[in-house]
Amino acid sequence: MKSLFDIYSKHQGKVSDKWSIYLSGYERLFSIYRKQPVRMLEIGIQNGGSLEIWSKYFPHGQLFVGCDINPDCEGLTYDDPRIEIVIGDANTDLVQAKILKHSSQFDLIID
Repeated sequence: MKSLFDIYSKHQGKVSDKWSIYLSGYERLFSIYRKQPVRMLEIGIQNGGSLEIWSKYFPHGQLFVGCDINPDCEGLTYDDPRIEIVIGDANTDLVQAKILKHSSQFDLIID
């Protein structure tokens, strides 16, 4: 399997420029979950590219939910049906309820 760095460095599509310094740490922490049907929540998706990368890194992942306060993220679309977007402040009850409509539990949460 390709490393997270390899997937990130060869990624084409939506931009993911906010977490390149974390790649080795994510690889160390998340590699044990690679073959599992994870459900991931990422808070703060910016341009949306990281969701595409996570979906490649976790090929057996069941769900990747991205949440962002920026309403421009509402226009992000994905070919992968496992990727969902929620717009709003994840610290509010309303947005938390929207997130939980996608899944009542998550295996990995990134903020």
